[in-house]
Amino acid sequence: MFAIIKKFSLSFIVLNILILQSLKADILFYYTAAILPSVVSSQKEFETVLYDNFNAYDSTVWRKADWNNGDPFYNGWCPEQVSFENGVMSLTLEELDCNDNDETHASGEYQTKETYKYGRYTARFIASDVNGTISSLFTYTGPHVGTDWDEIDMEILGKDSTKIQVNYWRDGHEHPKLIDLGFDASETMHTYSFVWHEAYIKWYVDGKLIHTVNENYNHDNDSLPINAGKIMLNLWAGVGIESWSGVYTNGTVAQAQYDYVRYEKFL
Repeated sequence: MFAIIKKFSLSFIVLNILILQSLKADILFYYTAAILPSVVSSQKEFETVLYDNFNAYDSTVWRKADWNNGDPFYNGWCPEQVSFENGVMSLTLEELDCNDNDETHASGEYQTKETYKYGRYTARFIASDVNGTISSLFTYTGPHVGTDWDEIDMEILGKDSTKIQVNYWRDGHEHPKLIDLGFDASETMHTYSFVWHEAYIKWYVDGKLIHTVNENYNHDNDSLPINAGKIMLNLWAGVGIESWSGVYTNGTVAQAQYDYVRYEKFL
């Protein structure tokens, strides 16, 4: 009798162990199914290569422009128009004879010494609201350095700072798109970024996707930019393009302020 009870008890224990193992397997399966996608989706996509919070001028990475571009730029570039204070970089456009150039107005342009290619580009800034001015974040390269004119832009026009123009240039051909922001970009800082991939470009404002282009999406079948470019931040007034830029009034002081800039490469 005791042997039968003992045998039954052992069988009951073994059965319970098997049931527990089965439950553990089920729990593990459902846990993995529920958790794994979020783990995969949270994996890092980018690695920071350049970050500047604009505490001071870093001449090892950046260059302050000190030349004239000519039309359609109403102003020349003067290093003194790029200034730093309390972690903010200010670009100031004003009436000024700078470096004995031929322009009556000067402004600031900040550009990297190195070129960068695929990845995510971000800047947090407040734009000018002065008619005829353009505040920007963009990448650029062109014939003066021996390449095609390739460029990716985020530009806010002072004539209506509730909109942003996103654009890309491939070998001198542009593809602009004007988009409502839903706020006035001249009133407070906002974050502007674009992701440049060989197959697409995506533009974002405050982390929200606002526009996407894919390879050969245009009627002219232009490819996307293929040449690495310098990171550029500038404030300028237009001449000869007033139907687009608005009309700048001589002597008007304009300013754009930048909190930080970042470039991240794809992993």
